[in-house]
Amino acid sequence: MIIGSGLLGLPGLVLEIGNPYEAVLGWILISLIVFPLIRIFATLGLKFPTSAGLARYAEAAVGPWGGYAVAYLVFGSVPGIPALTLIGAEYVQRLFSLPFDYVPFLAVLIVTAMTLFNLAGVRAVSLVNYAALGVLVLLLLVISVFNLDFFVTGLSLLPQVLSGEGSVEFENLWTIAALLFWAFLGWGSFSFSLGELESPEKNVPRVYWLSFAVVVFIYLLLAFTTAGAEVSGVSLKGASGLAGLVELTPGGNLLLLLIVIVLVANASSWNFTASRLLYSAANEGIFPASLGKLSGRSIPVPALLALYAVSLILIAATYVFKVPISAMVLIVNQNFVFLYAFVVLSYWKLETGWKRWVFTGLSFVSLSFLVSGFSWWVVYPLLLVGLGYWRGVRKRGH
Repeated sequence: MIIGSGLLGLPGLVLEIGNPYEAVLGWILISLIVFPLIRIFATLGLKFPTSAGLARYAEAAVGPWGGYAVAYLVFGSVPGIPALTLIGAEYVQRLFSLPFDYVPFLAVLIVTAMTLFNLAGVRAVSLVNYAALGVLVLLLLVISVFNLDFFVTGLSLLPQVLSGEGSVEFENLWTIAALLFWAFLGWGSFSFSLGELESPEKNVPRVYWLSFAVVVFIYLLLAFTTAGAEVSGVSLKGASGLAGLVELTPGGNLLLLLIVIVLVANASSWNFTASRLLYSAANEGIFPASLGKLSGRSIPVPALLALYAVSLILIAATYVFKVPISAMVLIVNQNFVFLYAFVVLSYWKLETGWKRWVFTGLSFVSLSFLVSGFSWWVVYPLLLVGLGYWRGVRKRGH
């Protein structure tokens, strides 16, 4: 699922960081930042229409050890799964008017549910995902129609933002843009599914550009609507901030329930992809062989249980150490900035002519901006890349 958690969690998280002017500008900025990256993904998808995805791009960029680096960066991003469940838990807490302290326990219930869905097999996950996509469309239509006045108010902020009249601080703007990068991580995961597309020469560019247009349209629609609501005195701050709009809409409680279903489906989808990648990496010797086993129904049970255990530990850690959801999202995002750096390097090596320099240069500027504010945090992805290099070189030496 390319759309899901970001649609429901990011609008409120962004308003927790900055004011409505910074939020609107941040949404526009990140849309411009990722534009050259979509071009690169579409081009590489045509050159490598396989299920190897990011790992294949990294190997083309730096050699065999690139696949190891991708594996460690992807599984170093496992905080994304409990982040999703915590967003869902906040919506459940709003739905049933429970004390906020219940959120970690609700997150445990959600991570348990998504693990059970995956243990039930591919068909169960697919059914939940199809239902969730339909629910997302319904939610967007209902929220937009009944809050059109907020959208108009938010849109009126745009001239003020572009003219410099609105209050904008660079630090807040960077944090918002870096956080919103979460909305564009789906293309990295989608690269692992290219081997299943028919007529890739037609469908790969089509899927990337169409999904980019749809995602930008949907997120900007919500960005203006939520900014307009905030200016109008309706507080939408927090991971479940969008619930503030939902509660103003007829059938609000039903819509909140549907939001929870969407988030569980999205978390299940992430868990599904992560478990298959963990299983595959274990069979390649990157992770312990015990994680590379299948059940009689071809389900990677050890990998799923390992992810379940790690998710529980991380949820407990966020509760004990008071780690905000936005921090977990930023950890995942910075890992994907490094993953996308491998993608850009691969494009630079394989492309020719003016496109090579233009799109590589623009992407380099984009990624440099995103990584600029992480400071010492970048030690984490650098260690993961270093571990991948060490393991890859060591295996080649044997």
